[in-house]
Amino acid sequence: MEVTGGVNEPVTSSAGAPERSFAASARRAQIVAAAIETLAESGYGQTTFARIRQRAGISSTRLISYHFGTKGELMDAVLEEIGLHAHRTISQRVAGETTAIGALTTRIEAQVEWAAHNPSSVRAMYEICMNARDPEGTLRYGLETSSRANVEALEPILRAGQESGEFRQFDTGLMALTLKSAIDAAIVRMARPPRLTLTQCVRELTTLAHLATRQEP
Repeated sequence: MEVTGGVNEPVTSSAGAPERSFAASARRAQIVAAAIETLAESGYGQTTFARIRQRAGISSTRLISYHFGTKGELMDAVLEEIGLHAHRTISQRVAGETTAIGALTTRIEAQVEWAAHNPSSVRAMYEICMNARDPEGTLRYGLETSSRANVEALEPILRAGQESGEFRQFDTGLMALTLKSAIDAAIVRMARPPRLTLTQCVRELTTLAHLATRQEP
């Protein structure tokens, strides 16, 4: 049982350090989840510790600053959590595929579905990437980090398809970037009018991938 003790979380309890660690992890997760929803609803500039405290239902902003000394530290944790959740979800879907075309199709489906089912996370990631700046005013992230991660996940699948003879010969870096850009565009179309459904987006993207990578007849 956690014994709350004000600002100095996590506090001691009869169970010792393991329970304190669990309590701290749970509190951090609570704060990160509240930050994601606040970013999605209010935008980066309006995401303050005060707003996060209110959404999380905790008593003081000092409970946030105990775990995250600055807004920047909290934003780092938000991006890490979103990235890990997306990676776990998508990777689990792809892991069972035994062919390159199966892996490529499943990865596209899983990535678009994850975005459709986690709109707050998508919006929060965008807000941080496009607004968080260092002391010199330079964007700390931009969209390059997520773009590079997606391209690096697609390229091995494309190379494996070429090696197995499933795919024609093409520049895998350019193809990965092209498919990544198409996925991003589809995610936008699901969110903004004229909207496409998840099913429509998946169908068009997987058809595009098949046509772009297939061996010439």
